[in-house]
Amino acid sequence: MAEPVDVSKKHFYISLVKSAVRIAAGGAFVWAGYSLEIPFLPLIVGGGLLIVAEILGIAEEL
Repeated sequence: MAEPVDVSKKHFYISLVKSAVRIAAGGAFVWAGYSLEIPFLPLIVGGGLLIVAEILGIAEEL
């Protein structure tokens, strides 16, 4: 069953801003993973996955 389409531009723009904030958070995780003296792989992987998930969310909105 298809989801109903929300034609509200306000919802769309809020969703894009929310995704941009989450992508920035993922970037901060990746940056923190690379900034530590001992590489902290879970931070890098977690941040990268968060970024990918948000990009997919944006693609879904479009």
